Amino acid sequence: MSVSGAVTAALPFAVGAVLAHLPTTAMAAGLSTLNTGTVLARFTAGWLAGVAAVTAAGLLLVDTAVLAVDSSAWVRWLRLALGIGLIALGLRRLFGLVRHGPAADEPGWVRSARGLTGRKALATAFLLGSVNPKSGVIALSAVAVIVDVTTVVTAQIVAAVVFVAVSSLGVAAPALALLVFGDRARRPLDAFVGGFVRHSDVMMTVILCALGLYVTLNAL
Repeated sequence: MSVSGAVTAALPFAVGAVLAHLPTTAMAAGLSTLNTGTVLARFTAGWLAGVAAVTAAGLLLVDTAVLAVDSSAWVRWLRLALGIGLIALGLRRLFGLVRHGPAADEPGWVRSARGLTGRKALATAFLLGSVNPKSGVIALSAVAVIVDVTTVVTAQIVAAVVFVAVSSLGVAAPALALLVFGDRARRPLDAFVGGFVRHSDVMMTVILCALGLYVTLNAL
C-alpha cells in the first residue's frame, strides 16, 4: 500500500489521541497561565519526545516480530487486544463515576501543573507521552494498523511521523497560542482548563470507550 494509504489508516488514531490526551492539553494550558513560557516549551518538547519514543519503539518491535514469524496476520489480533484494552480503561472510569460520582476535589494533574518547573516539566511530559498506559496503547494501536496495511518501511515511518505530529497538536496548542497571540491567549486557555476540569471524568470515559470501540471494530 502507498504512503498515503498508511497515513490515512493512522489518521483516525491520531485524531483519537488528540481527544484522549485532553487532560495533558489542559495541563499544558494550565502551565501557560501558571508558569513562564520556558516551562511550557519544555513541557511541549518533552511530550513530543515521549510520543515519538513510544511510537518508534512500537514500530521497531512490531516490525521485528513480523519478520521473525514471517507473517503479519497476528497483528490484527494485537489490534483487537488493544481496542479491548481501551474499552477496559473507559469502563474502569465509568465504574468509578457510578460508584463515587464526579471527583469533588481538583484533579491531581492540576495540582501537578502548579509545581512543574524547569527539567521537571520536560521529564513529566516525556513520561506522560511514553510510559503512560493510555499513551502506549494508543500509539501501539496506530503502529499495529500501519504495519497491517503496509510492509514498506519508508511508508511506515512517514505514517508514524504523521501520527506523532497530529496526535500532539492538542498538547502543543497552548504553546503555539502563546507564541502567536501572546498574553491575549491566557484568558481563553484558563477558561478551557476550568471547563475541562468540571467535565473531565465524563469526557474521558466517553472518549476512551469510543476510541476502543473504533479500534476493536476496525480490527474485526
